[in-house]
Amino acid sequence: MKTEKDKNILFSMLFFVGTLLYLEIVVHLYIYEAIDSKIIYPIIFAIPVGIVFTILSGCFERFGNILIMWILTAVTCLIFGLQLVYYRVFKVYFSFQTLGMVEDAISEFGEDVQNAIESNIIPILLVLLPLAVLYFLIKEVLICEKRDLRKQVYLLIGALSFQLLALLLLPIHGKSDYTPYELYYHSKVPELSGQQLGIVTLTRFDISGVLREEEELQLIDLEAISYETVPEPKPTQPVLNPTVTLEPTKEVEPLSPTATAIPTATPTPIPILPNIMDIDFEELARNEDNQAIRTLHNYFASVKPTNKNEYTGMFEGYNLILITAEGFSPYAVHKEVTPTLYKLVNEGFVFNNFYTALWQTSTSDGEFVALTGLIPVGTRSMYKVRNNLLPFSLGHQFNLLGIESKAYHNHTYTYYDRDETHPNLGYLFKAKGNGLILDSDVWPESDLEMIQHTVDEFIHEDQFHIYYLTVSGHMNYTFIGNSMAFKNKDLVKDLPYSSDARAYIACQIELDRALEELIRRLIEAGIAEKTVIALSSDHYPYGWEKERLDELAGHEVDPNFEVYRNHFILWNPGMENNIIIDKPASSMDILPTLCNLFGLTYDSRLLMGRDILSDSEPLVILSNRSFITDKAMYNSVTNEVINLTDEELPRDYVKNMNAVIKNKFTVSKSIIQTDYYRYVFPNYPEEFIKADD
Repeated sequence: MKTEKDKNILFSMLFFVGTLLYLEIVVHLYIYEAIDSKIIYPIIFAIPVGIVFTILSGCFERFGNILIMWILTAVTCLIFGLQLVYYRVFKVYFSFQTLGMVEDAISEFGEDVQNAIESNIIPILLVLLPLAVLYFLIKEVLICEKRDLRKQVYLLIGALSFQLLALLLLPIHGKSDYTPYELYYHSKVPELSGQQLGIVTLTRFDISGVLREEEELQLIDLEAISYETVPEPKPTQPVLNPTVTLEPTKEVEPLSPTATAIPTATPTPIPILPNIMDIDFEELARNEDNQAIRTLHNYFASVKPTNKNEYTGMFEGYNLILITAEGFSPYAVHKEVTPTLYKLVNEGFVFNNFYTALWQTSTSDGEFVALTGLIPVGTRSMYKVRNNLLPFSLGHQFNLLGIESKAYHNHTYTYYDRDETHPNLGYLFKAKGNGLILDSDVWPESDLEMIQHTVDEFIHEDQFHIYYLTVSGHMNYTFIGNSMAFKNKDLVKDLPYSSDARAYIACQIELDRALEELIRRLIEAGIAEKTVIALSSDHYPYGWEKERLDELAGHEVDPNFEVYRNHFILWNPGMENNIIIDKPASSMDILPTLCNLFGLTYDSRLLMGRDILSDSEPLVILSNRSFITDKAMYNSVTNEVINLTDEELPRDYVKNMNAVIKNKFTVSKSIIQTDYYRYVFPNYPEEFIKADD
């Protein structure tokens, strides 16, 4: 009998370890479609967890152990299946920190969830296979009796030994930035951790993050980095989307016969002065007892500010309409089909090298970046700051000028808890369910109807700031599952694309019509020339397989950088000449750029983004820590460096930039966690009013 029990220990351990290894490989193959030498880490880290599962399934009598085996196996399959489907749809990993959103997601987007499951039914069935194996083993092989303490101790020693082995193997690929070693001990970037360390380790990191929200603030001393040689840059240039190359203004027809040319708002020469407020960070640090806050004070004391420039105050006294457009991308812009979008991206400020990163919480994080100028670290950053002081948000900035800021959204007002987050940004927030009534009850709702039902609430005011969050461009991009695509189906029937690609353009037509209606009303009210429209996307249309993006682009889209390339519309009809900006920029730079243009009070050191129009060096940061500057593009996944100039990169350039970016992520997370701005401005808003005077 002893021999049979020993065999059962072996069978139990082989089942749990084998299940985790099998699931790691299956999910890895379905997500990344390839395996490299780093697959050793998901495998080796799965072994000690499998042994721990074996220990847990031997602590009770037979019925209890069987129950434990079923629970552990079912939860494991659920987690792997969830990650597989979530990543295939959203292109990021699921985080347990978003569990509070599950009920809303299922109730609001149940059809999308169902479509995601149906389109991934084969990998889901493969992920559930261990449950069938367990049924057979329990029925035919396993005894599942309670295990004596000595054997449990042996198993525990085995688990610790394999965990130690996994840790000892981490340095095999080095200890430089974003290697398995560095990800395990330091960065813990979800996208990279899931790929290089596996779902088991990613889940452990995620759950520990839920249980331990506060972390010690540790920044990299940029003057004390142990430098290494930067990888030899590749001589090739990155493949970027040729459709983003914009045409001259002269080829863009007027929006309407009534839109006459208006003398442009011209930039005023201004002395080169830093865009800062009267803040003595060193003095604040000396008088601060809180270690984390003191560290932040010292950090900002060392940050180089951006300078005021010839565009500072260019739009002071103007109206501002800021728009976050759901799923907007360059592929939505067609001269004949979306003429208003085509006009706006080709006039005013034209940003030829603009990027919109995809963050962990998709639309909400896309809003967070543009509205706060900070990095959304982890998940639900907008929700986490719902009670924080956000003095640089445009809603608060315009409120301090005596202008009532309003925000509108044509979907459910409580989704992403926007009924709490957007008022904290300074807006009177109205959406579906708390005051915004639309003509039709469909999904997704109409952007055009939102404009028609809200424009009269502000257009006759002396000055206004309005924020719109659209939804017509939301996936799924089919004529059956998207009411806006169906509504505009006939307008795209002759386009030479697949049905899904035409459906995407069709739902973006609703955004185009909304903008056309908005501009028409501004012109009729005689205030168009005193109004600025700023529009950016929350994220690219990630809900597709990449083949659809390739189809619309007319070539294979680079998945590392080009897929994030987008438009930032910054348009005012009073500008007689376009201002072409070729420097790389991103959504994180929108807030400081608008603050500078409108002559608002802000301190450029306190934001993670930079004024695009200043003389600062550009820096585009993607969620996986890849970056773009005017000198190079760095891919954190492959450690590949692409030189963008003919000049050799400065020594340790990439390592220095990685250190800067890591500090930005750490600082942004600490700003969110500690409500840092409240320490800097304890008497808000007096500091801002004095600064304006």
